[in-house]
Amino acid sequence: MKRVVILFWFTIVLGFVVSPVAIIGVTAAKGTPFTSAASEWFGNLFRLGFNEFLIALIGGLPFSGAAVFSLFHLSAEQAPRGRWAGIAGALGAGIAMSLWIHISILTSRSSTAGIGFLLLPFAILFVMPIGYLAGRLIAKPRAT
Repeated sequence: MKRVVILFWFTIVLGFVVSPVAIIGVTAAKGTPFTSAASEWFGNLFRLGFNEFLIALIGGLPFSGAAVFSLFHLSAEQAPRGRWAGIAGALGAGIAMSLWIHISILTSRSSTAGIGFLLLPFAILFVMPIGYLAGRLIAKPRAT
């Protein structure tokens, strides 16, 4: 049960950390020093027009749902290995989709790319069940 609670909090923190990592990473990749990129992100945390906190909140909501799902799904005394693999697959798919969308939005030159932040939770929620199923299928024991 202790591992499940750790996974619960790890999933929530991970969901809220993906956005700052992507934003700081893209800013640093464009040539800004890392410390300046991090302080710029921190300065825009609650600034009108940027509001990085809201972007992190929107991107972290699906991970909060996945954390609650994992808490109930793995709370059995001996949860099967396939369930753990399914949760890992869901988190991996969610992180990959979140990073891909963040990087696509931040590197886009379109004036309407910011609308993608509103669609971000729906895209993550779409790929998480697919990642869960992939993780379960990979962990499925092979019959010889």
